Amino acid sequence: MKFKVYTEKMELLKKCKTFIGGWHGLGEIGYITVSHLVQELNLDRIASILSSGAPPFISVQDKILRLPFEIYGKEGLDFAVFIPHLQPYRHVQIEFSEKLTEWILDNDNFEVAYFLGGVDKRLKSSENSLQYIPTRAFFNYPALPEDFTEEVEANLLDPGLFVAGPLAIMLGYLDMNAFPAIGLLAYAERERPDPLGAVSAIKKLNSLLNVEIKTEELIKNAQTIEEEIKRQLAPMEETDKDKLTARRMYT
Repeated sequence: MKFKVYTEKMELLKKCKTFIGGWHGLGEIGYITVSHLVQELNLDRIASILSSGAPPFISVQDKILRLPFEIYGKEGLDFAVFIPHLQPYRHVQIEFSEKLTEWILDNDNFEVAYFLGGVDKRLKSSENSLQYIPTRAFFNYPALPEDFTEEVEANLLDPGLFVAGPLAIMLGYLDMNAFPAIGLLAYAERERPDPLGAVSAIKKLNSLLNVEIKTEELIKNAQTIEEEIKRQLAPMEETDKDKLTARRMYT
Protein backbone atom coordinates (compact mmCIF):
# COMPACT_ATOMS: atom_id res chain seq x y z
CA MET A 1 0.00 0.00 0.00
CA LYS A 2 1.26 3.45 -0.91
CA PHE A 3 1.66 5.76 2.10
CA LYS A 4 3.48 9.08 2.05
CA VAL A 5 3.21 12.15 4.27
CA TYR A 6 3.60 15.46 2.41
CA THR A 7 4.70 18.09 4.92
CA GLU A 8 3.60 21.63 4.10
CA LYS A 9 4.96 23.37 7.21
CA MET A 10 7.92 21.40 8.53
CA GLU A 11 8.94 24.04 11.07
CA LEU A 12 5.52 23.88 12.75
CA LEU A 13 5.43 20.08 12.66
CA LYS A 14 8.80 19.76 14.37
CA LYS A 15 7.53 21.85 17.29
CA CYS A 16 4.69 19.41 18.00
CA LYS A 17 5.22 17.21 21.05
CA THR A 18 1.73 15.68 21.15
CA PHE A 19 -0.09 13.72 18.45
CA ILE A 20 -3.91 13.75 18.57
CA GLY A 21 -6.10 11.52 16.43
CA GLY A 22 -9.75 10.61 16.15
CA TRP A 23 -11.46 8.14 13.84
CA HIS A 24 -15.01 7.50 12.63
CA GLY A 25 -15.84 5.20 15.51
CA LEU A 26 -18.75 4.67 17.84
CA GLY A 27 -20.83 7.85 17.97
CA GLU A 28 -18.29 9.47 15.61
CA ILE A 29 -16.71 10.82 18.82
CA GLY A 30 -13.17 10.86 17.49
CA TYR A 31 -13.96 12.60 14.23
CA ILE A 32 -16.29 15.16 15.81
CA THR A 33 -13.69 16.00 18.46
CA VAL A 34 -10.72 16.52 16.13
CA SER A 35 -12.89 18.46 13.67
CA HIS A 36 -13.98 20.76 16.49
CA LEU A 37 -10.37 21.27 17.57
CA VAL A 38 -9.35 22.29 14.07
CA GLN A 39 -12.26 24.70 13.74
CA GLU A 40 -12.23 26.29 17.20
CA LEU A 41 -8.46 26.75 17.37
CA ASN A 42 -8.27 27.87 13.73
CA LEU A 43 -5.53 25.37 12.99
CA ASP A 44 -3.55 25.32 9.75
CA ARG A 45 -2.91 22.27 7.63
CA ILE A 46 0.72 21.32 8.14
CA ALA A 47 0.74 17.97 6.33
CA SER A 48 -1.40 15.64 4.27
CA ILE A 49 -1.20 11.92 3.57
CA LEU A 50 -1.18 10.33 0.13
CA SER A 51 -2.30 6.73 0.35
CA SER A 52 -3.71 4.10 -1.95
CA GLY A 53 -5.98 3.30 1.00
CA ALA A 54 -7.75 6.64 0.62
CA PRO A 55 -11.25 6.63 -0.88
CA PRO A 56 -11.43 8.64 -4.15
CA PHE A 57 -13.25 11.65 -2.69
CA ILE A 58 -12.22 15.23 -1.96
CA SER A 59 -14.15 18.33 -0.96
CA VAL A 60 -13.76 22.11 -0.67
CA GLN A 61 -14.06 24.03 2.59
CA ASP A 62 -13.18 27.68 3.21
CA LYS A 63 -11.85 27.87 -0.35
CA ILE A 64 -9.33 25.10 0.39
CA LEU A 65 -9.22 21.61 -1.10
CA ARG A 66 -9.81 19.07 1.68
CA LEU A 67 -8.08 15.71 1.29
CA PRO A 68 -9.12 12.44 2.97
CA PHE A 69 -6.27 12.46 5.54
CA GLU A 70 -4.81 15.71 6.92
CA ILE A 71 -2.68 16.88 9.84
CA TYR A 72 -3.16 20.28 11.46
CA GLY A 73 -1.19 22.52 13.81
CA LYS A 74 -0.55 26.15 14.66
CA GLU A 75 2.25 28.43 15.75
CA GLY A 76 2.31 28.66 19.54
CA LEU A 77 0.70 25.24 20.07
CA ASP A 78 2.77 22.10 20.64
CA PHE A 79 0.35 19.48 19.28
CA ALA A 80 -0.59 18.09 15.87
CA VAL A 81 -4.13 16.95 15.04
CA PHE A 82 -4.75 14.13 12.58
CA ILE A 83 -8.18 14.31 10.96
CA PRO A 84 -9.45 11.50 8.70
CA HIS A 85 -12.36 12.93 6.75
CA LEU A 86 -13.06 9.36 5.63
CA GLN A 87 -11.98 5.92 6.81
CA PRO A 88 -9.23 4.07 4.90
CA TYR A 89 -10.57 1.18 2.85
CA ARG A 90 -11.45 -1.64 5.19
CA HIS A 91 -9.05 -4.18 3.68
CA VAL A 92 -6.02 -1.90 4.24
CA GLN A 93 -6.91 -0.36 7.60
CA ILE A 94 -4.36 -2.47 9.47
CA GLU A 95 -1.53 -1.50 7.12
CA PHE A 96 -2.57 2.16 7.01
CA SER A 97 -2.73 2.36 10.81
CA GLU A 98 0.66 0.69 11.17
CA LYS A 99 2.29 3.09 8.71
CA LEU A 100 0.78 6.12 10.43
CA THR A 101 2.07 4.79 13.76
CA GLU A 102 5.52 4.26 12.28
CA TRP A 103 5.47 7.87 11.11
CA ILE A 104 4.70 9.03 14.66
CA LEU A 105 7.55 6.94 16.04
CA ASP A 106 9.96 8.19 13.36
CA ASN A 107 9.28 11.82 14.32
CA ASP A 108 11.44 12.26 17.40
CA ASN A 109 9.59 15.43 18.39
CA PHE A 110 6.47 13.48 19.40
CA GLU A 111 6.44 12.54 23.10
CA VAL A 112 2.85 11.38 23.68
CA ALA A 113 -0.31 10.52 21.71
CA TYR A 114 -3.98 11.00 22.56
CA PHE A 115 -6.64 9.10 20.63
CA LEU A 116 -10.34 9.98 20.85
CA GLY A 117 -13.09 7.39 20.64
CA GLY A 118 -16.42 6.30 22.04
CA VAL A 119 -17.87 3.65 24.31
CA ASP A 120 -21.54 2.67 24.46
CA LYS A 121 -23.25 4.92 27.01
CA ARG A 122 -25.48 2.02 28.05
CA LEU A 123 -22.38 0.47 29.62
CA LYS A 124 -21.63 3.42 31.87
CA SER A 125 -20.58 2.11 35.28
CA SER A 126 -19.26 5.21 37.08
CA GLU A 127 -19.80 8.95 37.41
CA ASN A 128 -16.75 9.68 35.28
CA SER A 129 -17.56 10.80 31.74
CA LEU A 130 -14.68 8.89 30.12
CA GLN A 131 -13.07 5.48 30.11
CA TYR A 132 -9.37 5.11 29.33
CA ILE A 133 -7.13 2.63 27.57
CA PRO A 134 -3.44 3.56 28.08
CA THR A 135 -0.21 2.02 26.91
CA ARG A 136 2.11 0.84 29.67
CA ALA A 137 4.57 3.64 28.90
CA PHE A 138 1.87 6.28 29.36
CA PHE A 139 2.16 6.15 33.14
CA ASN A 140 5.85 7.07 32.87
CA TYR A 141 5.17 10.21 30.84
CA PRO A 142 6.48 13.04 33.07
CA ALA A 143 4.16 15.82 31.89
CA LEU A 144 0.83 14.33 33.04
CA PRO A 145 -1.49 16.73 34.88
CA GLU A 146 -1.77 16.25 38.62
CA ASP A 147 -4.12 13.44 39.67
CA PHE A 148 -4.71 12.30 36.09
CA THR A 149 -2.88 9.02 36.70
CA GLU A 150 -5.31 8.15 39.51
CA GLU A 151 -8.26 9.09 37.31
CA VAL A 152 -7.04 6.82 34.51
CA GLU A 153 -6.42 3.88 36.83
CA ALA A 154 -9.89 4.28 38.36
CA ASN A 155 -11.64 4.42 34.98
CA LEU A 156 -9.89 1.89 32.76
CA LEU A 157 -11.91 0.32 29.96
CA ASP A 158 -14.17 -2.27 31.55
CA PRO A 159 -12.82 -5.85 31.40
CA GLY A 160 -14.50 -7.82 28.64
CA LEU A 161 -14.98 -4.83 26.34
CA PHE A 162 -12.96 -4.68 23.13
CA VAL A 163 -11.56 -1.74 21.18
CA ALA A 164 -11.52 -2.31 17.42
CA GLY A 165 -10.36 -0.61 14.23
CA PRO A 166 -7.52 1.84 13.59
CA LEU A 167 -7.53 3.17 17.16
CA ALA A 168 -6.91 -0.32 18.52
CA ILE A 169 -4.16 -1.04 15.99
CA MET A 170 -2.32 2.20 16.73
CA LEU A 171 -2.54 1.86 20.50
CA GLY A 172 -1.33 -1.73 20.32
CA TYR A 173 1.59 -0.83 18.07
CA LEU A 174 2.59 2.08 20.32
CA ASP A 175 2.37 -0.13 23.39
CA MET A 176 4.77 -2.63 21.81
CA ASN A 177 7.16 0.26 21.10
CA ALA A 178 6.98 1.58 24.68
CA PHE A 179 5.50 4.90 23.54
CA PRO A 180 3.24 6.93 25.88
CA ALA A 181 -0.28 6.97 24.44
CA ILE A 182 -3.86 6.74 25.68
CA GLY A 183 -7.34 6.31 24.28
CA LEU A 184 -9.90 8.74 25.70
CA LEU A 185 -13.26 7.02 25.26
CA ALA A 186 -16.34 9.17 25.83
CA TYR A 187 -19.75 7.64 26.50
CA ALA A 188 -21.86 8.00 23.38
CA GLU A 189 -24.94 6.89 21.50
CA ARG A 190 -24.18 3.77 19.50
CA GLU A 191 -26.45 4.17 16.49
CA ARG A 192 -25.80 7.78 15.46
CA PRO A 193 -23.21 10.59 15.53
CA ASP A 194 -23.13 12.03 19.05
CA PRO A 195 -21.75 15.61 19.23
CA LEU A 196 -22.88 15.90 22.84
CA GLY A 197 -20.77 12.88 23.75
CA ALA A 198 -17.73 14.59 22.18
CA VAL A 199 -18.07 17.46 24.65
CA SER A 200 -16.66 15.25 27.43
CA ALA A 201 -13.60 14.42 25.33
CA ILE A 202 -13.03 18.09 24.53
CA LYS A 203 -13.24 19.11 28.18
CA LYS A 204 -10.59 16.54 29.06
CA LEU A 205 -8.34 17.74 26.25
CA ASN A 206 -8.63 21.27 27.62
CA SER A 207 -6.92 20.17 30.81
CA LEU A 208 -4.40 17.88 29.11
CA LEU A 209 -3.34 20.41 26.50
CA ASN A 210 -3.76 23.53 28.63
CA VAL A 211 -6.10 25.13 26.10
CA GLU A 212 -9.63 26.51 26.25
CA ILE A 213 -11.70 24.93 23.50
CA LYS A 214 -15.29 26.15 23.75
CA THR A 215 -18.13 23.69 23.29
CA GLU A 216 -21.18 25.96 23.16
CA GLU A 217 -21.42 25.87 19.37
CA LEU A 218 -20.99 22.11 19.37
CA ILE A 219 -23.95 21.74 21.70
CA LYS A 220 -26.01 24.33 19.85
CA ASN A 221 -25.43 22.78 16.43
CA ALA A 222 -25.59 19.12 17.47
CA GLN A 223 -28.33 18.17 15.02
CA THR A 224 -26.68 20.00 12.10
CA ILE A 225 -23.37 18.28 12.82
CA GLU A 226 -25.03 14.87 12.88
CA GLU A 227 -26.64 15.49 9.50
CA GLU A 228 -23.38 16.78 7.97
CA ILE A 229 -21.40 13.73 9.09
CA LYS A 230 -24.04 11.41 7.66
CA ARG A 231 -23.84 13.33 4.37
CA GLN A 232 -20.03 13.02 4.27
CA LEU A 233 -20.14 9.30 4.90
CA ALA A 234 -22.83 8.60 2.31
CA PRO A 235 -20.43 8.13 -0.67
CA MET A 236 -18.38 5.63 1.31
CA GLU A 237 -21.43 3.66 2.33
CA GLU A 238 -22.47 3.45 -1.31
CA THR A 239 -19.08 2.12 -2.46
CA ASP A 240 -18.51 -0.24 0.47
CA LYS A 241 -21.61 -2.10 1.59
CA ASP A 242 -19.91 -3.31 4.76
CA LYS A 243 -18.86 0.18 5.85
CA LEU A 244 -21.84 0.96 8.06
CA THR A 245 -21.51 -2.27 10.02
CA ALA A 246 -17.74 -1.86 10.34
CA ARG A 247 -18.03 1.74 11.51
CA ARG A 248 -20.34 0.72 14.31
CA MET A 249 -17.69 -1.68 15.58
CA TYR A 250 -14.95 0.89 15.92
CA THR A 251 -14.40 2.44 19.29
